Amino acid sequence: MGEGLRSWNRETDSAALRPGLQNQPRPGVSIAGHSLHVSRCAMPRRSSVHVPPHRWVTHTTYNRRDIPMTASHARTPHCHARRSSAACLLSLMACAALPAWAATSTATRPQLSSSEQGSYAVASFLGSWSPGTVGTKSTGDYVVSPSGPYKTVQAAVNAAIAAGGTTRKYIQIKAGTYTGLVVIPSGVPLTVYGDSQTGVVLQLGAHYAMTGSAFKSAVGNTADFSGNAPSRVKSYYSDCGGRSTLATNCTATVVSYASQLQIKNLTIQNTYGENNAAANGQHQAVAYLNNGGDQVQLDTVRLLGNQDTLWLAGSGKRTYVRNSFIQGDVDFIFGDMTAVFDACEVRYTNARTSTGAIAAPSHVIGNKGFLFKGGSFTTTGGSNSVSFARQWPQNGGTTGQMIVREVALGGHIKKTAPWADWNSSNPVNYGSTGNRRLAEYANTGTGAAP
Repeated sequence: MGEGLRSWNRETDSAALRPGLQNQPRPGVSIAGHSLHVSRCAMPRRSSVHVPPHRWVTHTTYNRRDIPMTASHARTPHCHARRSSAACLLSLMACAALPAWAATSTATRPQLSSSEQGSYAVASFLGSWSPGTVGTKSTGDYVVSPSGPYKTVQAAVNAAIAAGGTTRKYIQIKAGTYTGLVVIPSGVPLTVYGDSQTGVVLQLGAHYAMTGSAFKSAVGNTADFSGNAPSRVKSYYSDCGGRSTLATNCTATVVSYASQLQIKNLTIQNTYGENNAAANGQHQAVAYLNNGGDQVQLDTVRLLGNQDTLWLAGSGKRTYVRNSFIQGDVDFIFGDMTAVFDACEVRYTNARTSTGAIAAPSHVIGNKGFLFKGGSFTTTGGSNSVSFARQWPQNGGTTGQMIVREVALGGHIKKTAPWADWNSSNPVNYGSTGNRRLAEYANTGTGAAP
Protein backbone atom coordinates (compact mmCIF):
# COMPACT_ATOMS: atom_id res chain seq x y z
CA MET A 1 0.00 0.00 0.00
CA GLY A 2 1.73 3.11 -1.22
CA GLU A 3 5.27 3.08 -2.51
CA GLY A 4 8.26 3.01 -0.20
CA LEU A 5 8.33 2.40 3.53
CA ARG A 6 5.43 4.02 5.34
CA SER A 7 6.68 5.83 8.43
CA TRP A 8 4.68 5.31 11.62
CA ASN A 9 3.07 8.42 13.11
CA ARG A 10 3.18 8.48 16.90
CA GLU A 11 1.37 11.78 17.28
CA THR A 12 -1.72 10.01 18.55
CA ASP A 13 0.16 8.02 21.19
CA SER A 14 0.08 10.87 23.67
CA ALA A 15 -3.28 12.34 22.65
CA ALA A 16 -5.49 13.08 25.63
CA LEU A 17 -8.99 11.71 25.79
CA ARG A 18 -11.62 14.17 24.63
CA PRO A 19 -14.92 14.62 26.50
CA GLY A 20 -18.05 12.84 25.43
CA LEU A 21 -18.56 9.76 27.55
CA GLN A 22 -21.83 8.13 26.65
CA ASN A 23 -23.43 6.50 29.65
CA GLN A 24 -26.02 3.93 28.76
CA PRO A 25 -28.93 2.72 30.95
CA ARG A 26 -28.94 -0.74 32.35
CA PRO A 27 -31.00 -3.25 30.42
CA GLY A 28 -34.40 -4.48 31.49
CA VAL A 29 -36.11 -7.70 30.48
CA SER A 30 -39.76 -8.69 30.44
CA ILE A 31 -40.47 -12.41 30.72
CA ALA A 32 -43.98 -13.87 31.01
CA GLY A 33 -45.37 -10.59 32.27
CA HIS A 34 -42.63 -10.04 34.86
CA SER A 35 -40.58 -6.87 34.48
CA LEU A 36 -37.04 -7.54 35.63
CA HIS A 37 -34.31 -5.00 36.26
CA VAL A 38 -30.98 -6.82 36.17
CA SER A 39 -28.09 -5.12 37.92
CA ARG A 40 -25.85 -8.12 38.28
CA CYS A 41 -26.03 -11.85 37.69
CA ALA A 42 -23.60 -13.18 40.31
CA MET A 43 -25.39 -15.45 42.77
CA PRO A 44 -25.19 -15.81 46.58
CA ARG A 45 -23.71 -18.94 48.03
CA ARG A 46 -26.96 -20.32 49.52
CA SER A 47 -29.30 -21.99 47.10
CA SER A 48 -32.51 -23.79 46.53
CA VAL A 49 -32.81 -23.78 42.74
CA HIS A 50 -30.19 -25.11 40.34
CA VAL A 51 -29.85 -24.19 36.69
CA PRO A 52 -27.94 -26.44 34.26
CA PRO A 53 -24.40 -25.10 33.69
CA HIS A 54 -24.86 -24.76 29.94
CA ARG A 55 -27.54 -22.11 30.55
CA TRP A 56 -25.31 -19.93 32.70
CA VAL A 57 -23.28 -16.90 31.68
CA THR A 58 -20.01 -17.17 33.60
CA HIS A 59 -18.96 -13.53 33.28
CA THR A 60 -21.09 -10.46 32.84
CA THR A 61 -20.29 -6.90 31.86
CA TYR A 62 -23.61 -5.14 32.42
CA ASN A 63 -21.98 -3.23 35.25
CA ARG A 64 -18.22 -3.03 34.96
CA ARG A 65 -17.96 -2.84 38.75
CA ASP A 66 -19.44 -6.32 39.05
CA ILE A 67 -17.09 -9.11 39.99
CA PRO A 68 -16.88 -12.12 37.65
CA MET A 69 -18.23 -15.35 39.02
CA THR A 70 -15.83 -17.80 40.57
CA ALA A 71 -15.27 -21.16 38.93
CA SER A 72 -17.43 -22.86 41.53
CA HIS A 73 -20.29 -20.48 40.86
CA ALA A 74 -19.95 -21.06 37.14
CA ARG A 75 -20.29 -24.79 37.64
CA THR A 76 -23.33 -24.67 39.95
CA PRO A 77 -25.19 -21.33 39.87
CA HIS A 78 -27.73 -20.91 42.64
CA CYS A 79 -30.60 -18.66 43.74
CA HIS A 80 -31.07 -17.23 47.19
CA ALA A 81 -33.21 -19.49 49.36
CA ARG A 82 -35.58 -16.68 50.37
CA ARG A 83 -36.64 -15.98 46.78
CA SER A 84 -39.45 -17.91 45.10
CA SER A 85 -38.44 -20.53 42.57
CA ALA A 86 -40.35 -18.74 39.80
CA ALA A 87 -38.71 -15.37 40.44
CA CYS A 88 -35.35 -17.05 40.76
CA LEU A 89 -35.66 -18.84 37.44
CA LEU A 90 -36.86 -15.66 35.73
CA SER A 91 -33.80 -13.79 36.98
CA LEU A 92 -31.47 -16.52 35.80
CA MET A 93 -33.14 -16.59 32.38
CA ALA A 94 -32.79 -12.83 32.12
CA CYS A 95 -29.09 -13.00 32.90
CA ALA A 96 -28.49 -15.74 30.36
CA ALA A 97 -30.53 -14.07 27.63
CA LEU A 98 -29.13 -10.55 27.78
CA PRO A 99 -26.40 -9.56 25.29
CA ALA A 100 -22.96 -8.51 26.48
CA TRP A 101 -23.18 -5.03 27.98
CA ALA A 102 -21.47 -2.46 25.80
CA ALA A 103 -18.31 -0.70 26.85
CA THR A 104 -18.44 3.05 27.38
CA SER A 105 -18.02 4.95 24.13
CA THR A 106 -15.44 7.75 24.03
CA ALA A 107 -14.33 10.22 21.40
CA THR A 108 -11.19 8.21 20.66
CA ARG A 109 -12.67 4.75 21.18
CA PRO A 110 -16.21 4.85 19.75
CA GLN A 111 -18.57 1.94 20.42
CA LEU A 112 -21.63 1.03 18.40
CA SER A 113 -24.86 1.26 20.35
CA SER A 114 -27.19 -1.72 20.61
CA SER A 115 -29.62 0.04 18.30
CA GLU A 116 -27.10 0.70 15.52
CA GLN A 117 -24.96 -2.46 15.68
CA GLY A 118 -27.36 -4.33 13.39
CA SER A 119 -26.36 -2.04 10.54
CA TYR A 120 -22.80 -3.35 10.85
CA ALA A 121 -23.49 -7.08 10.69
CA VAL A 122 -22.12 -9.55 8.13
CA ALA A 123 -25.15 -9.31 5.85
CA SER A 124 -24.90 -5.53 5.64
CA PHE A 125 -21.32 -5.83 4.38
CA LEU A 126 -21.84 -8.64 1.87
CA GLY A 127 -25.20 -7.51 0.53
CA SER A 128 -27.00 -10.10 -1.59
CA TRP A 129 -24.06 -12.52 -1.42
CA SER A 130 -24.33 -15.22 1.22
CA PRO A 131 -21.13 -17.33 1.14
CA GLY A 132 -21.77 -21.04 1.43
CA THR A 133 -19.51 -23.82 2.65
CA VAL A 134 -16.32 -24.28 0.64
CA GLY A 135 -16.57 -27.87 -0.53
CA THR A 136 -13.73 -30.06 -1.80
CA LYS A 137 -13.29 -33.39 -3.56
CA SER A 138 -11.46 -36.43 -2.22
CA THR A 139 -9.47 -36.28 -5.45
CA GLY A 140 -9.32 -32.98 -7.28
CA ASP A 141 -9.79 -32.44 -10.99
CA TYR A 142 -6.15 -31.32 -11.02
CA VAL A 143 -3.72 -32.70 -8.44
CA VAL A 144 -0.49 -30.93 -7.50
CA SER A 145 2.26 -32.81 -5.70
CA PRO A 146 6.07 -32.88 -5.68
CA SER A 147 5.87 -36.02 -7.85
CA GLY A 148 3.12 -34.83 -10.20
CA PRO A 149 1.01 -35.03 -12.26
CA TYR A 150 1.29 -31.26 -11.77
CA LYS A 151 4.44 -30.25 -9.93
CA THR A 152 3.57 -26.57 -9.59
CA VAL A 153 0.34 -24.88 -8.62
CA GLN A 154 0.68 -22.55 -11.59
CA ALA A 155 0.76 -25.47 -14.03
CA ALA A 156 -2.51 -26.78 -12.60
CA VAL A 157 -4.11 -23.32 -12.74
CA ASN A 158 -3.06 -22.92 -16.37
CA ALA A 159 -4.57 -26.29 -17.28
CA ALA A 160 -7.86 -25.54 -15.52
CA ILE A 161 -8.22 -22.13 -17.19
CA ALA A 162 -7.37 -23.60 -20.60
CA ALA A 163 -10.10 -26.24 -20.19
CA GLY A 164 -12.67 -23.45 -19.90
CA GLY A 165 -16.36 -23.92 -19.20
CA THR A 166 -18.53 -22.61 -16.41
CA THR A 167 -18.50 -25.60 -14.04
CA ARG A 168 -16.33 -25.16 -10.94
CA LYS A 169 -13.01 -26.99 -11.10
CA TYR A 170 -11.04 -28.29 -8.14
CA ILE A 171 -7.27 -28.04 -7.73
CA GLN A 172 -5.98 -30.27 -4.95
CA ILE A 173 -2.50 -29.66 -3.51
CA LYS A 174 -0.72 -32.49 -1.74
CA ALA A 175 1.58 -31.93 1.23
CA GLY A 176 4.75 -30.05 0.43
CA THR A 177 6.38 -26.63 0.21
CA TYR A 178 5.95 -25.02 -3.20
CA THR A 179 8.28 -22.09 -3.85
CA GLY A 180 7.23 -19.82 -6.66
CA LEU A 181 4.64 -17.40 -7.98
CA VAL A 182 0.96 -18.24 -8.46
CA VAL A 183 -1.20 -16.05 -10.72
CA ILE A 184 -4.90 -16.94 -10.93
CA PRO A 185 -6.62 -15.16 -13.83
CA SER A 186 -10.35 -14.75 -14.28
CA GLY A 187 -12.23 -17.50 -16.09
CA VAL A 188 -13.65 -20.78 -14.86
CA PRO A 189 -14.59 -20.80 -11.13
CA LEU A 190 -11.80 -22.49 -9.15
CA THR A 191 -11.48 -24.08 -5.74
CA VAL A 192 -7.83 -24.40 -4.72
CA TYR A 193 -7.38 -26.50 -1.59
CA GLY A 194 -4.62 -28.23 0.34
CA ASP A 195 -4.51 -31.56 2.10
CA SER A 196 -3.26 -29.79 5.25
CA GLN A 197 -3.43 -26.20 6.43
CA THR A 198 0.13 -26.27 7.76
CA GLY A 199 1.49 -29.05 5.55
CA VAL A 200 0.79 -27.29 2.24
CA VAL A 201 2.83 -24.09 1.93
CA LEU A 202 2.92 -21.76 -1.07
CA GLN A 203 5.83 -19.36 -0.63
CA LEU A 204 7.90 -16.67 -2.32
CA GLY A 205 10.23 -13.99 -0.96
CA ALA A 206 9.54 -11.08 -3.33
CA HIS A 207 9.63 -7.57 -1.85
CA TYR A 208 9.20 -3.94 -2.83
CA ALA A 209 12.87 -3.15 -3.53
CA MET A 210 13.67 -6.36 -5.41
CA THR A 211 14.80 -5.98 -9.02
CA GLY A 212 12.91 -7.58 -11.87
CA SER A 213 15.79 -9.91 -12.68
CA ALA A 214 15.98 -11.04 -9.06
CA PHE A 215 12.23 -11.60 -9.14
CA LYS A 216 12.50 -13.89 -12.17
CA SER A 217 15.29 -15.82 -10.50
CA ALA A 218 13.19 -16.26 -7.34
CA VAL A 219 10.14 -17.41 -9.30
CA GLY A 220 12.23 -19.96 -11.13
CA ASN A 221 10.10 -22.06 -13.47
CA THR A 222 9.67 -19.87 -16.57
CA ALA A 223 7.67 -22.48 -18.50
CA ASP A 224 4.55 -21.75 -16.43
CA PHE A 225 4.62 -18.11 -17.55
CA SER A 226 5.22 -18.47 -21.27
CA GLY A 227 3.96 -20.45 -24.25
CA ASN A 228 0.31 -21.44 -23.84
CA ALA A 229 -0.10 -19.89 -20.40
CA PRO A 230 -3.12 -17.57 -20.01
CA SER A 231 -2.42 -14.04 -21.21
CA ARG A 232 -2.91 -12.53 -17.74
CA VAL A 233 -0.35 -14.95 -16.30
CA LYS A 234 2.22 -14.08 -18.95
CA SER A 235 1.67 -10.33 -18.74
CA TYR A 236 2.00 -10.23 -14.95
CA TYR A 237 5.27 -12.15 -15.04
CA SER A 238 6.64 -10.09 -17.93
CA ASP A 239 5.69 -6.74 -16.40
CA CYS A 240 7.14 -7.49 -12.97
CA GLY A 241 10.21 -9.17 -14.38
CA GLY A 242 10.99 -6.10 -16.48
CA ARG A 243 10.97 -3.58 -13.64
CA SER A 244 14.03 -2.00 -12.09
CA THR A 245 12.18 -2.13 -8.75
CA LEU A 246 9.13 -4.32 -8.20
CA ALA A 247 6.91 -2.01 -6.09
CA THR A 248 4.19 -3.50 -3.90
CA ASN A 249 1.87 -4.95 -6.55
CA CYS A 250 4.54 -7.34 -7.84
CA THR A 251 5.49 -8.83 -4.47
CA ALA A 252 2.57 -11.23 -3.90
CA THR A 253 3.16 -14.95 -3.53
CA VAL A 254 -0.38 -15.55 -4.82
CA VAL A 255 -2.20 -12.91 -6.88
CA SER A 256 -5.72 -13.52 -8.16
CA TYR A 257 -8.04 -11.66 -10.51
CA ALA A 258 -10.81 -14.26 -10.48
CA SER A 259 -14.28 -13.84 -9.05
CA GLN A 260 -15.90 -16.72 -7.14
CA LEU A 261 -12.44 -18.06 -6.30
CA GLN A 262 -12.23 -20.31 -3.25
CA ILE A 263 -8.97 -21.05 -1.40
CA LYS A 264 -9.04 -23.51 1.47
CA ASN A 265 -6.86 -25.37 3.97
CA LEU A 266 -3.33 -24.22 3.09
CA THR A 267 -0.66 -21.64 3.90
CA ILE A 268 0.38 -18.70 1.73
CA GLN A 269 3.58 -17.04 2.89
CA ASN A 270 5.86 -14.22 1.85
CA THR A 271 9.22 -15.26 3.24
CA TYR A 272 10.84 -11.83 3.02
CA GLY A 273 11.21 -11.82 6.68
CA GLU A 274 11.92 -10.76 10.14
CA ASN A 275 15.70 -10.68 9.74
CA ASN A 276 15.19 -7.67 7.48
CA ALA A 277 14.95 -4.77 9.92
CA ALA A 278 14.52 -1.19 8.75
CA ALA A 279 18.24 -0.54 8.38
CA ASN A 280 18.55 -3.56 6.11
CA GLY A 281 15.49 -2.85 4.01
CA GLN A 282 12.08 -3.27 5.62
CA HIS A 283 9.81 -3.33 2.62
CA GLN A 284 6.30 -4.21 1.54
CA ALA A 285 6.03 -7.93 0.86
CA VAL A 286 2.55 -9.29 0.09
CA ALA A 287 1.48 -12.88 0.71
CA TYR A 288 -1.93 -12.77 -1.03
CA LEU A 289 -3.35 -10.09 -3.33
CA ASN A 290 -6.95 -10.21 -4.49
CA ASN A 291 -6.80 -7.81 -7.42
CA GLY A 292 -10.44 -7.13 -8.26
CA GLY A 293 -12.07 -10.54 -7.84
CA ASP A 294 -15.59 -10.47 -6.38
CA GLN A 295 -17.15 -13.05 -4.04
CA VAL A 296 -13.80 -14.57 -3.12
CA GLN A 297 -13.64 -16.97 -0.16
CA LEU A 298 -10.62 -17.80 1.99
CA ASP A 299 -11.44 -20.65 4.35
CA THR A 300 -9.16 -22.12 7.01
CA VAL A 301 -6.03 -20.62 5.48
CA ARG A 302 -2.87 -19.16 7.00
CA LEU A 303 -1.52 -15.93 5.53
CA LEU A 304 1.98 -15.22 6.79
CA GLY A 305 4.12 -12.15 6.28
CA ASN A 306 5.19 -8.91 7.89
CA GLN A 307 4.42 -5.63 6.14
CA ASP A 308 1.40 -5.86 3.79
CA THR A 309 0.55 -9.55 4.23
CA LEU A 310 -2.96 -9.30 2.76
CA TRP A 311 -3.95 -6.80 0.06
CA LEU A 312 -7.61 -6.61 -0.96
CA ALA A 313 -7.80 -4.30 -3.98
CA GLY A 314 -11.07 -3.55 -5.75
CA SER A 315 -13.55 -0.93 -4.65
CA GLY A 316 -16.99 -2.45 -4.21
CA LYS A 317 -15.77 -6.05 -4.56
CA ARG A 318 -16.16 -8.56 -1.72
CA THR A 319 -14.00 -11.12 0.08
CA TYR A 320 -15.09 -13.42 2.90
CA VAL A 321 -12.38 -14.84 5.18
CA ARG A 322 -13.43 -17.55 7.63
CA ASN A 323 -11.66 -19.43 10.40
CA SER A 324 -8.24 -18.29 9.21
CA PHE A 325 -4.93 -17.03 10.63
CA ILE A 326 -3.34 -13.79 9.41
CA GLN A 327 0.03 -12.57 10.66
CA GLY A 328 2.06 -9.43 10.07
CA ASP A 329 3.49 -6.27 11.61
CA VAL A 330 2.89 -3.10 9.53
CA ASP A 331 -0.57 -2.32 8.11
CA PHE A 332 -0.71 -5.96 7.15
CA ILE A 333 -4.37 -6.07 6.11
CA PHE A 334 -5.11 -3.26 3.69
CA GLY A 335 -7.01 -2.07 0.64
CA ASP A 336 -10.35 -0.71 -0.56
CA MET A 337 -12.28 -3.96 -0.98
CA THR A 338 -15.20 -4.88 1.26
CA ALA A 339 -14.18 -7.83 3.44
CA VAL A 340 -15.56 -9.83 6.33
CA PHE A 341 -13.18 -11.66 8.67
CA ASP A 342 -15.29 -14.23 10.47
CA ALA A 343 -13.82 -16.09 13.47
CA CYS A 344 -10.23 -15.39 12.42
CA GLU A 345 -7.06 -15.00 14.49
CA VAL A 346 -5.18 -11.84 13.54
CA ARG A 347 -1.68 -11.89 15.01
CA TYR A 348 0.67 -8.94 15.35
CA THR A 349 4.26 -10.20 15.31
CA ASN A 350 6.75 -7.94 17.08
CA ALA A 351 10.03 -9.45 15.88
CA ARG A 352 10.84 -6.26 13.94
CA THR A 353 8.67 -3.66 15.67
CA SER A 354 6.27 -3.65 18.60
CA THR A 355 4.38 -0.52 17.54
CA GLY A 356 2.25 -0.15 14.45
CA ALA A 357 -1.20 -0.86 13.10
CA ILE A 358 -3.02 -4.01 12.10
CA ALA A 359 -4.88 -2.61 9.12
CA ALA A 360 -4.93 0.24 6.61
CA PRO A 361 -8.41 0.51 5.08
CA SER A 362 -8.85 2.86 2.11
CA HIS A 363 -12.54 2.54 1.23
CA VAL A 364 -14.45 5.44 -0.29
CA ILE A 365 -17.05 7.00 1.97
CA GLY A 366 -20.05 5.28 0.37
CA ASN A 367 -18.64 1.73 0.54
CA LYS A 368 -18.53 -0.83 3.29
CA GLY A 369 -15.04 -1.69 4.50
CA PHE A 370 -13.48 -4.30 6.78
CA LEU A 371 -15.60 -6.15 9.35
CA PHE A 372 -13.87 -8.31 11.95
CA LYS A 373 -16.45 -10.48 13.71
CA GLY A 374 -15.55 -12.98 16.40
CA GLY A 375 -12.14 -14.58 16.60
CA SER A 376 -9.19 -12.90 18.29
CA PHE A 377 -6.44 -10.29 17.93
CA THR A 378 -3.26 -11.78 19.38
CA THR A 379 0.43 -10.88 19.53
CA THR A 380 3.87 -12.37 19.98
CA GLY A 381 4.66 -9.65 22.53
CA GLY A 382 4.10 -6.06 23.56
CA SER A 383 1.51 -4.19 25.57
CA ASN A 384 -0.70 -1.17 24.83
CA SER A 385 1.31 -0.41 21.69
CA VAL A 386 -0.63 -1.48 18.59
CA SER A 387 -3.43 0.37 16.81
CA PHE A 388 -6.39 -1.26 15.11
CA ALA A 389 -5.82 0.75 11.96
CA ARG A 390 -4.76 3.95 10.29
CA GLN A 391 -6.79 4.98 7.27
CA TRP A 392 -4.76 4.91 4.05
CA PRO A 393 -5.65 8.00 1.96
CA GLN A 394 -5.41 6.02 -1.28
CA ASN A 395 -8.64 7.51 -2.62
CA GLY A 396 -8.07 11.11 -1.60
CA GLY A 397 -8.95 11.07 2.09
CA THR A 398 -9.09 9.08 5.30
CA THR A 399 -12.46 7.45 4.75
CA GLY A 400 -11.53 3.76 5.09
CA GLN A 401 -13.87 1.72 7.27
CA MET A 402 -13.09 -0.92 9.90
CA ILE A 403 -15.50 -2.38 12.44
CA VAL A 404 -14.26 -4.71 15.19
CA ARG A 405 -17.01 -6.57 16.99
CA GLU A 406 -17.24 -9.50 19.39
CA VAL A 407 -13.48 -10.09 19.12
CA ALA A 408 -11.21 -11.22 21.97
CA LEU A 409 -8.55 -8.50 22.08
CA GLY A 410 -5.04 -9.01 23.43
CA GLY A 411 -3.26 -6.51 25.66
CA HIS A 412 -1.18 -5.21 22.75
CA ILE A 413 -4.13 -3.10 21.57
CA LYS A 414 -3.91 0.54 22.65
CA LYS A 415 -6.36 1.07 25.45
CA THR A 416 -7.59 4.65 25.10
CA ALA A 417 -6.99 5.57 21.45
CA PRO A 418 -6.60 2.47 19.25
CA TRP A 419 -7.25 4.27 15.95
CA ALA A 420 -4.31 6.23 14.50
CA ASP A 421 -3.76 9.15 12.16
CA TRP A 422 -2.13 8.31 8.83
CA ASN A 423 -0.04 11.44 9.30
CA SER A 424 -0.56 15.03 10.42
CA SER A 425 -2.21 15.91 7.10
CA ASN A 426 -4.53 12.90 7.16
CA PRO A 427 -6.02 12.55 10.64
CA VAL A 428 -8.27 9.76 11.79
CA ASN A 429 -11.88 9.97 10.61
CA TYR A 430 -14.41 8.19 12.82
CA GLY A 431 -17.37 8.96 10.58
CA SER A 432 -20.79 9.93 11.88
CA THR A 433 -24.03 8.44 13.10
CA GLY A 434 -25.39 6.34 10.26
CA ASN A 435 -21.97 5.87 8.67
CA ARG A 436 -19.43 4.87 11.29
CA ARG A 437 -16.01 4.47 9.70
CA LEU A 438 -14.17 3.20 12.78
CA ALA A 439 -15.97 1.55 15.69
CA GLU A 440 -16.26 -1.45 18.01
CA TYR A 441 -19.01 -3.51 19.55
CA ALA A 442 -19.02 -6.01 22.42
CA ASN A 443 -15.33 -6.88 22.30
CA THR A 444 -13.73 -8.80 25.16
CA GLY A 445 -10.26 -9.53 26.52
CA THR A 446 -7.43 -7.51 28.04
CA GLY A 447 -7.39 -5.07 25.15
CA ALA A 448 -11.12 -4.33 25.21
CA ALA A 449 -12.44 -0.89 26.07
CA PRO A 450 -13.20 -0.31 29.76
